[in-house]
Amino acid sequence: MKKIAVLFADGTEEIEGVTPVDILRRAGAECDIVSVNDRIINGSHNIKILADKLIDEINIDDYDGIVIAGGMPGATNISNCQKAVSDITKANEQGKLVGAICASPAVVLARHGLIKDKATCYPAPEFIKALGDSYIESDVVVCQNIITANGPKSALKFAFEIVKWLGLDFNM
Repeated sequence: MKKIAVLFADGTEEIEGVTPVDILRRAGAECDIVSVNDRIINGSHNIKILADKLIDEINIDDYDGIVIAGGMPGATNISNCQKAVSDITKANEQGKLVGAICASPAVVLARHGLIKDKATCYPAPEFIKALGDSYIESDVVVCQNIITANGPKSALKFAFEIVKWLGLDFNM
């Protein structure tokens, strides 16, 4: 069974975090909602989400991949969490799945030098600038072990690409 950590923070765009969790669980993966803040996460639209674990309770070696929910200031909160960045970097170095959606490809991955080649993000000028020549205008981009998506409208596509990359079967 595949095991995935999905990182959330206060200010996370709810649909960008909950959709991958839902689809991964339906595909048979063990999927933990991991908070970099408190057990109860305050989403960007004031929806409360209960975390399965706190970031300090996980060992990234126990996971097949890590997915970073987007939204602001959620992406900034994740990017400012040293343990989260360390776990994302380690997963990437090991060739494990690293997924990021919306602001997270720019605010988390690019900020910490983790974009390998091509990626997408929410099409705000400051995020596109952060990705630089790596930016592709697309809903979802798969580049080696990194999957990026551009925002809420692509949350399902993003989740299905993650399932496909992990080799899981999803029949809906």
